[in-house]
Amino acid sequence: MRYAIVATTIYKGEFIDSYYEHLVRNGDIEKVNFYIVGDINTPEDCRSRVDKYRKQGLPWYYLGTQEQDEFLKPFPELASEIPWNSDNRRNVGFLMAYRDKCEAIISIDDDNYPKSSWPFIKGHSSLGREFSLPTVQGDAGWFNICSLMDVKCDTLGVGGIVYPRGFPYARRSPACSKTSSDISTGIVAVNVGLWSGDPDVDAATRLVNGCSTSEKFTSDYLLAEGSIIPVNSQNTGLIREAVPAYYYVKMGYDIKGMKLDRFGDIFSGFFLQKCVQAKRQRIKIGSPVLEHRRSLHNLYKDLWNELVGMVIIDDILPLLETPLSQSANYGSAMLELSGKIEEWSVDRQGFLWEDSLRDYFKNVSRNIRLWVEACRQLN
Repeated sequence: MRYAIVATTIYKGEFIDSYYEHLVRNGDIEKVNFYIVGDINTPEDCRSRVDKYRKQGLPWYYLGTQEQDEFLKPFPELASEIPWNSDNRRNVGFLMAYRDKCEAIISIDDDNYPKSSWPFIKGHSSLGREFSLPTVQGDAGWFNICSLMDVKCDTLGVGGIVYPRGFPYARRSPACSKTSSDISTGIVAVNVGLWSGDPDVDAATRLVNGCSTSEKFTSDYLLAEGSIIPVNSQNTGLIREAVPAYYYVKMGYDIKGMKLDRFGDIFSGFFLQKCVQAKRQRIKIGSPVLEHRRSLHNLYKDLWNELVGMVIIDDILPLLETPLSQSANYGSAMLELSGKIEEWSVDRQGFLWEDSLRDYFKNVSRNIRLWVEACRQLN
């Protein structure tokens, strides 16, 4: 299997060296394409770091502004919807890996580091294969993946329950941590690896708890059919077939004086899951574990950027919890979902719901169609 690792960065790319050393140590270096998607402000040091490995004959690519513009020329409408100065640029890396026919595509963030005790490629090697594993179901169709980690709330000095960023507040319950010894079987389309150190929780949780995590699970799990989890851009792998359903949703819209941001990966992860369910394939949770060395953030700014998304997630529950039609392919499932998103949003009323937010979801629906069409052309 050919693996692609895709990341965006506006820094020098020190994490790239860690992946090189880890992949060499585990005998996986020849299996991996690496796509580093730069932005306008990414230092030239990052390109130099990638070029050092490319000169060794490795298919490792730094995509600067010129390379990205050239690649997107056949897709001008989609290109206009991928803004600069945004982690939305990772869409270019996904499409390029798809074009290059990598069978498994893994999204990481630039503050995710491999751990010697968790071979990275081995952890994602379940992709595309049939597995029989214990099942997690949670409560009311929602499972809390943070329950698989030991959580310490530094501010409080105790352990506790936390929920991943994007977990709807309307569904939070201790029962969402429920696992089962029941074995289920399915083809793994998405592999959700976890993170030690600084977990991916929302800014509200960080401000109150200041939590850290370490792994405690001893087995990977399959997510029960019909259950849902937030899926972010950190340590998430998917099969090539599913890329038409993995559009990273554009952020940055002004809604009632706030900015909708930091939920592009969460929306894309929910939409991907809907299509996995329609394809009757499965999601695996657990290995590999990466170390999340979170870069410095202003948590009040993060909260300001996340609040709109937090409200929308609770509003969108009826759509997320209603199955799509069974589908023969991911592109068809994603197009059906596009129509349902637009239909759902057009008459929405309530807090935050004004024309700007309804127009935003109309734009999301249009961009999904452009994404599916780009995948069709590249295929």
